[in-house]
Amino acid sequence: MAHLLLRSRIAAVLPLYLAAAISGCGDSNVGKAESVAALAGAAGGPGYFDGTGTLVRFSSPSGVAVIGTDLFVADTANHVIRKIDTNTGSVTTFAGTFGVADNTDGTGAAARFNSPTGITAVGTLLFVCDTGNHTIRKIVSTSGLVTTLAGSAGNAGSADNVTGANARFNGPRGIAGDGATLYVADTGNHKIRAVTFSGSTSTFAGSGASGSGNGLGTAAEFSSPEGVTVLAGGTTTIYVADTGNHTIRQIDPVGAVGNVTTLAGLAGTSGSTDNTGANARFSSPSGIANDGATIFVGDTGNHTIRSVTQSGVVTTPAGLAGTPGSADGTGSVARFNSPKGIGMLAGSGFLFVADRDNHAIRRITAVALAGAVTTVAGNPPQAGTADATGTTARFRAPAGAAVVSDNVFVADTGNHTIRKVTSTGAVTTPAGSPGSSGLVDGTGSAARFSSPQGIAAVDSDLYVADSGNNAIRKVTAAGVVTTFAGSTSGTAGFVNDTGTAARFNTPRGITTDGSFLFVADTGNHAVRKINISTREVTTLAGTGSAGFADTAPAAFNGPEGVAVIGSNLYVADTGNHAIRKLANFNSLSPIVTTFAGAPPPTAASGFTDGSGTSARFSSPKGIAAVGSVLYLADTGNHAARRITTAATVTTFAGDPASATNRDGDASQALLNAPAGITGITGTIFFTDLNENVVRKILF
Repeated sequence: MAHLLLRSRIAAVLPLYLAAAISGCGDSNVGKAESVAALAGAAGGPGYFDGTGTLVRFSSPSGVAVIGTDLFVADTANHVIRKIDTNTGSVTTFAGTFGVADNTDGTGAAARFNSPTGITAVGTLLFVCDTGNHTIRKIVSTSGLVTTLAGSAGNAGSADNVTGANARFNGPRGIAGDGATLYVADTGNHKIRAVTFSGSTSTFAGSGASGSGNGLGTAAEFSSPEGVTVLAGGTTTIYVADTGNHTIRQIDPVGAVGNVTTLAGLAGTSGSTDNTGANARFSSPSGIANDGATIFVGDTGNHTIRSVTQSGVVTTPAGLAGTPGSADGTGSVARFNSPKGIGMLAGSGFLFVADRDNHAIRRITAVALAGAVTTVAGNPPQAGTADATGTTARFRAPAGAAVVSDNVFVADTGNHTIRKVTSTGAVTTPAGSPGSSGLVDGTGSAARFSSPQGIAAVDSDLYVADSGNNAIRKVTAAGVVTTFAGSTSGTAGFVNDTGTAARFNTPRGITTDGSFLFVADTGNHAVRKINISTREVTTLAGTGSAGFADTAPAAFNGPEGVAVIGSNLYVADTGNHAIRKLANFNSLSPIVTTFAGAPPPTAASGFTDGSGTSARFSSPKGIAAVGSVLYLADTGNHAARRITTAATVTTFAGDPASATNRDGDASQALLNAPAGITGITGTIFFTDLNENVVRKILF
C-alpha cells in the first residue's frame, strides 16, 4: 500500500539521489543503524502521527467539526478522520487507516475513506463528504461506526433518489445540517443537494451547469461550491461559499427548494476588499461556518478568515490578504496558508480552522473582533531559503544528495539551487539563486536551475539532473555551472547523441562510477549512460514508454534512482515499486532483472522485508551504494531500507505507519518521505522531502 504524501505544488519534485561512488569489497558493516540525527533544516510539514506536541502531523486537512470539547478533522490526504481532545491536545485516528484510500463501512480503523473533505456534526453524529468516493458517510461519534448514507462509491453522477444508494454525487466537498436535513455542496455538479437522515436526496438549488445566476431551485447557478453552513433561528437560512464565483451565496428555503441570492462578493471577480455586498471581494472562498449570528469564511485564496454579517458587511478578523504563512498572533499579525474547512460550536466563542497547506488545525478566539490565532495541532512546514547553521537553515523540498569530502551537497529542488552542508550543519548556496528558475550557465548565483533533483560527485565536480530543464548540468568546485548534456533551451526529448545534442525528459536520478554518468531519465522511463570524457549519451535500457518487463525490450515506469556496485547498475524503478538490476552496464545490451520487489508484469507496492522478489516497497526514490550494500529511500513507506548484493532487504530506519521527524535511536526514529540518499562508511545522509531537512543515520 502506498503511503506517499503528495502536495500538489511539489508532486513533480519527488526526486532522487545518489552521491559519490564508494568502492569496497564485501559487506563490512554490521547492517544495523545506531541512531538518526538532524544535520540541517527545521522540521515540519505534511505527514501522519498521532500523539501530542510537535511530532503530530496532518496532510492537507480540509474540514473540521466540533462535538463538545472534541474536534473531528477530515484529514484529506491521509484518508482518515482524526480526533483532537482540546483539553489535552491529544490527537488520535478516529476512523480509517493512514494512507489507504478505499471505501469500506466499519468501525474505526476497519473503515476506509477516499480523500474526505467536508465534515459536520449534528448532535452526536458526524457526516462526511467522502469526496474521492462521491459519497456521504455517517459516523457515530460515540462508537466510530461508519456507514454510507448516500451515493455509490466510485460512481460519480447527479441523480436524485429516495434510496441513498441510488443517489449520485460528483466530488462533494461541503456539508452542514439543521437537525432534520443535510445540505451538501456537490462541487462537481455545481449544486446544493438536500439529504435526509435516511439518505433520500434531492436537488435543493443549482441547475448543474457552472454559472452565477440567482433564482429559485434549479433556476439558480453555482460554480464549484465547496462550503455550506446552516444558520437556524426563527427561520433556517443556508449560506454557501461559492468557490468558483468568489462569492458568498444565501439560500432561503421555499418548500422543498431554495431561493438563491448573492450576499457578498462579485461573481467572477476575485480580490480581498472589505466592504458591503457586491463591493466586497473574496478569492476562492471554501470553508464557511456561523456562530448563530455571523458567518465566517475560510477565504482560501487570500489566506484569511473573513467575517460576514447577515446584511453582507465583510471584514477580515484574522490573517493578511495575499500573505501566506503559519504565524500565530492576533488579527492581521496571524498567518494562514490556504485555510479550508472551518467549524464552530455555537456559543463557544472559538472558531477552528483546517489550515490546509500548513497541515495544521488552528483556533481563533473572539473571532468577531480581531481574532487571536493559535495552533491546536500539527506542525506547519518550515520551508525557506536561509543559509545558516542547523535548525536555523531552511530548504524547500530538497531532493538529491552527494558527499564530497566532509560536505554534503544537496539539490534543493523547490529553491532551484545547489546547497552545501558542512559536517557541522552550516549551509551555504554555491550555485543558483533561491526562487529563481531558469536555464542559465554561469558562476554561483548567476547560474539558474529548474527543479534540480539528482546529484552525483566525481572528484570535486558535481553533476546535476536538472529535471525541469531536461538537462544534465556540471558544477565545478568554484561554482561554475555549464550544461553538460541535454538541450540548452530546456527542450525535452529522447535522443542519443553527444553533449547538448542529446535529449532527456525530466531526468531525476544520477550516479557515477568515475568514468560514466548513469541517469534515471524519468520521463522517458529509461536508463541513460554518459561517457564523462566524450559526453556521448546512450540508452542502456527502456523504451520511452512506461511498462514493467525484464525481457528485452526491458521496460521501466518512472525510474528515479540509480546506484553502481562494480559493473552492475541498480535502479529504483519508482512507479513499479521495485529495484531493478542492469548486469554488466559496459555491454551493449545489459541484462535487466528485477532484483527486489514484486516481479513483472504486475507492479505491487507494500512493506515487506525479505529476499529478492518477496520484498515490497512503495514508490522508492533514492538509492545509493556504500561498499557492496545498497541503501534505499523508500519514500512511500517513510523508511530507509538496506539491500545486500544477495538481495536481502531489511528496514534500516523508519516506520510506514508514521510519517514525521523523530531523531534518536534507530528503533525509535521516524522519517517523512525520504528522497535523496547518499553515504560513506558509517554514515548515511538523506533528505526528508516532506520535512525540508537533511538528516543522517549513523551505523
